Amino acid sequence: MAVSFNAEALAEAEEATHWYRDNGGTQPSHAFVQELRCVIRLAAETPKLGSPGSHNVLRLYLKRFPYTLVYRSQNETLRVIAVAHQSRCPGYWAGRR
Repeated sequence: MAVSFNAEALAEAEEATHWYRDNGGTQPSHAFVQELRCVIRLAAETPKLGSPGSHNVLRLYLKRFPYTLVYRSQNETLRVIAVAHQSRCPGYWAGRR
C-alpha cells in the first residue's frame, strides 16, 4: 500500500524528530523515526488495525513516544493526516485531508 502525508503531518513528524535531536541527541531522534516508520508500515500492511476515531480516521499509538499516527485508508493509499502529540488539543487536525 502506498503512503502519502498531509503536508502538516509531515511537518509534525519533522518537528518531533528535531525536538528529540535537539533535546536528547541523535539516539532518541533515531529511535523516534524508527518507531514512527514501524507504525506507518504496520498501518500500511493492516490498515484497519488502528482504533476508530472521529472524523473517519484510524489511530495507532507509538509505544515509546507520546505521539499518535492519525490516518485514513483510501483506495490502496494510506493517508497520514497527523503525527499528533498526545497532549495537544484532540482533533486539532480535523479539517485536514
